[in-house]
Amino acid sequence: MKSTITLILALFAFSNSVFTQNVPEGYLLQYQQNFTSGKALDDIKVENPSKWGVFKAGSNFYLQCAAADSVADLPANVAVINNKIFGDFILEADVMAVKDSLGTGELCFFLGLRDLSRYYYVQLANRSDSTLHGIFLVNKSIRTRLTGNTYKVAAWKPNKWHKIRLERNILSRTIIVYLDNMTIPMMQIKDYELIMGSVGVGSLAGTSRFDNIKIWAPTVISE
Repeated sequence: MKSTITLILALFAFSNSVFTQNVPEGYLLQYQQNFTSGKALDDIKVENPSKWGVFKAGSNFYLQCAAADSVADLPANVAVINNKIFGDFILEADVMAVKDSLGTGELCFFLGLRDLSRYYYVQLANRSDSTLHGIFLVNKSIRTRLTGNTYKVAAWKPNKWHKIRLERNILSRTIIVYLDNMTIPMMQIKDYELIMGSVGVGSLAGTSRFDNIKIWAPTVISE
């Protein structure tokens, strides 16, 4: 019995050590959501509310946005965490893009957002072209792709849960994205346009699912 307790404590210490190594010193858990609460949507502001909801598969609850009625130049599905402005932060989440009639298998993360005319968004999709799969800047409602076509989409599989890690550093002006492998970046940029703003999830037009969202940051400002 004593050896069993010792083993459990050792495993806990190891997992805690791994966790600490993944989050820089001084970062605190500022937000988390697994959508099991009946009030899960109270801290999220969504565009097109009819397209959003909390769903359940087995025992797992998740946030889902439905496909938009049409594909526009800018993301149609946007859900923003209320009353929290982030500078430096690390976001982790479980995500799934549902491949539907649009065929894009895509979803988005938003950062540096003050309004829907000015923000960054990271999009993951099952193909890469001038409008899909990359890191984008929206400034005065004009979209600019900041990444080239060098980032492969092979690791991105629609209809499958993936682990995402998004790192934002204000001092270096970097945005770094990890997919499943948390040691090798999937894509990254350096851009000086925007600084602080809200953080959110959504899609350009497709159906997407989000779960187990966690955000660590040195500080967060109430909007």
